[in-house]
Formats: sequence, structure tokens, C-alpha cells
Amino acid sequence: MSLKKYSAYIKVIETGSLTKAAEILNYTQPNISQMIGSLEEEYGFSLLIRQKNGVRPTKNGLAVLPAMRELQRGYEKLFETVHQINGLETGKIRIGAYTSIATNWLPKIVEGFKHLHSSIEIQIYEGNVSELNDWLEKDQIDFGIGTSHNNKWDFQPLAKEPILVIMSPQHKLAKLDLISLKAIESSEFILPYSDSHFEVHNIFKEEQISPKIAYQVRGDETIISMVKNNLGISLLPKLLLSRCTEDIVIKPLEINVSRELGIIMNVRKHAQTPSVNKMIHFINKWVKKDN
Repeated sequence: MSLKKYSAYIKVIETGSLTKAAEILNYTQPNISQMIGSLEEEYGFSLLIRQKNGVRPTKNGLAVLPAMRELQRGYEKLFETVHQINGLETGKIRIGAYTSIATNWLPKIVEGFKHLHSSIEIQIYEGNVSELNDWLEKDQIDFGIGTSHNNKWDFQPLAKEPILVIMSPQHKLAKLDLISLKAIESSEFILPYSDSHFEVHNIFKEEQISPKIAYQVRGDETIISMVKNNLGISLLPKLLLSRCTEDIVIKPLEINVSRELGIIMNVRKHAQTPSVNKMIHFINKWVKKDN
């Protein structure tokens, strides 16, 4: 069946490897190669470029990939709908989320959801803003949980999360109850990259302040560790700081600054499967109840 060949090709592109795709799909590497070869013979052009460190799609292979994904997802939706009509529950849900959400929200959400829908498979992809964008564009996830940063996606708000100032207990600002923007501007600052926390960059842009950038760091844990060692102050969302109880001081800004978290979907691609709709409904209820 061509659908199996499409699924094999999609997985090869996602992993960049015939061997890895075979392992994930429980095929042998020759089976995967045979399916790809069959598609190439059927289409009349090459789909893959073989390299020493893996494979990548040809220009034509990249062009047919979105249509294959559409067919795969359409079949999954049909399969789930038929089972639902017959009183069975199946499905696979692929969720992309920021680190703070994957760490603090998703374990509780998945636990509650699996208690109600034990037969539905859930896959979690942890990433930053640009990675969520890429996964949505390539249809590698069904939806993301993050912030509204791209007008091309459908965004369903869930909750507002405060952005707070963090510093070492030895820092000169540690004894203040509220931190002013002027105080931030006069202190050495550890700046997250915009693809990790673009909201922090927006604060500086909107408030027209220019902090003294001592370091620019992508990893949240690295930023927190550097702050603990009194190398500067920083701004991070509250969820990321929920487990920071030692060697760090967390203070609110004098102005109310937050980021809006929500569900991000690429509605241009296809309608969601029944299992995905169940998860989205569950997340909305969970956030209203627990936050």
C-alpha cells in the first residue's frame, strides 16, 4: 500500500536516516530502501540524496512531501473516526511545547488525560519558538503550547504568565521589593536569545531601555546558573523558576509584564483528529481548573 511507503519516506526525512527510520517503524533498512525505491520508480524521479552521514530530500522529494503528509494525516483522521463510531478509542497526539511548559504542565496534563484515554499514544517535542514554528510548518506536531508569535498560526489563549527578575542573593538589587526598569538598565544583564524568549526583547523595545548586556545565552538552565553565580541579572517566565528555591532571588518588576500562553495550530494544513480535539479540550479544562 502506498500509504506505508509515504509513512516510510516521511520518517526518513524527519530522521535524516534510512536506518533510524527503519528502527522507529519496525522495518529492516532494506525494507525502507525498497519502499523508497518503489516510490522513485513510480514517480520517475529521485526522492533522496544519499550522503556519508545520512540522507536528505531532493528538490522534487521536498516538493511532494507536504502532499504525503496530508494523505497520512487524512488516513489517521479517517482511522480514528471509524474506530470512534465503532466504540473504540485509538490515536496518536504529537505536542510541541516550550521547556517550561513541558516540565511544569505536561506531566500533569498527560497523567490526567491518560487516566481517561489510556489507549491514545502521546508524543512530546520540547523546543523553542523557532523549533515550534518549524515543526508546525512541517506537520511534525499536531499543535504547540507556547506564545503567540506568528500570525500565520491559529492561537487559542490559555493563561497569562508573569515575567520576573532573577538575581543572586548577593546582588545589590536583592533587598528591593520591586525592581524598576531603571535599575535593570543600570545592572549587568544576562540576555536570552530571541528564539528562546522574544518577550524579554520586546520589553526592552517597548519600554525603550538599553540594559548592559554582559552575556547572551540560549539555555534557560545556563542563565539561571550564571545568575546564581552573580554574573548578572535576567528576566525569565515564572514557570521556569518554579523549582528555583536555592541561591536565587526572584522579584517582580514595577510594571506588570507577562506572556500569554496558548495552543498554537497550523489550521491551513488539515482538520484535527478526534484524539487531538480531545486533548485540546482537556488542556483547556485543566488550565482553567489548576491555574
